[in-house]
Amino acid sequence: MLLLIPVANAGVYKWTDGDGNVHFGDRPQNLDTATEINIRSDNKTGVTNSSGNKEEREYLLKKIEEEKQADAENRKRQLAEEKKRKKRCDYFKSRYQSHIQSNRTYRTSPDGERYYLSDQERAARKKKFSKGIARYCR
Repeated sequence: MLLLIPVANAGVYKWTDGDGNVHFGDRPQNLDTATEINIRSDNKTGVTNSSGNKEEREYLLKKIEEEKQADAENRKRQLAEEKKRKKRCDYFKSRYQSHIQSNRTYRTSPDGERYYLSDQERAARKKKFSKGIARYCR
């Protein structure tokens, strides 16, 4: 029985071998290069249902619930933003495709007449649609 007492009080050591691997144990290869690790054994490491502190438990549960609600609202907002971004992406892709496929592009004036765009205006619109695609279609 007396032989087991020193084993129970043996420390835990940390050391690094020649290959750079870190080891932990109660019998290091070399006591000069090993570091003894102090292991805490107190039971005050957190709040549990058996801790007896009802107010602290209720406070933590309230905080957790608030965080869940905030996360849900954040996800809902992100989904709405994603939907809006996708709609803009589809718009710019559609406009770009119709612009490229047509030989001539025109605008309609308020009185209903067609106004055909010049090559420079067509190039500017193509560039605008390309920028929109780059911005919203990620």
